[in-house]
Amino acid sequence: MSDTWTLGELAGHAARALRADASPPANGRVRDLPGERLIRWYTTIGLIDPPLARRGRVAQYGRRHLLQLVAVKRLQAAGRSIAEIQAALAGATDRMLEATARLPAAGEPARPADDPPAEPRARFWAERPRTPDQDAVVLHDGPAPGEMVTGVRLAERVRIVLDATRLPSEEDVQAVLAAARPLLAVLEERELI
Repeated sequence: MSDTWTLGELAGHAARALRADASPPANGRVRDLPGERLIRWYTTIGLIDPPLARRGRVAQYGRRHLLQLVAVKRLQAAGRSIAEIQAALAGATDRMLEATARLPAAGEPARPADDPPAEPRARFWAERPRTPDQDAVVLHDGPAPGEMVTGVRLAERVRIVLDATRLPSEEDVQAVLAAARPLLAVLEERELI
């Protein structure tokens, strides 16, 4: 398997992973298998990282994109809303995504077909929390009723996630970006981004 894929190849890999241990979605409106249009939308709302690169007009995707996509579909199949999924996966490491997506780590053999999948939330929390020097990520159960989760991209691979009652305006986004400059400088100085 190549290290990078086109959008269609990414959709195909995700479909194969999801078919491997398919369980019916809890919500009849959720599509079982992701198509290219859905993947683009997930990228737009921040559920999936932007493409790694472009070769001409063709976007290139990698393993992390596959993990994100399969994790989203697994959580949807378990009945979680998009807002809950955005909150749960914000800042997730590859290891966390592997656990949620129920895909083996890179280089590990695939799980045997007779090994039943664990409930995504139960498997996700099966490991002890990591210490701050080990890629710690604080997750919560999502916004309160009536709130939505939205985000602002501060830089490549840096987003701020907001539990909000409204979408930020362009003026709001520009103010957040201006206020984030010192934070981004610290993150770059500490080689965190």
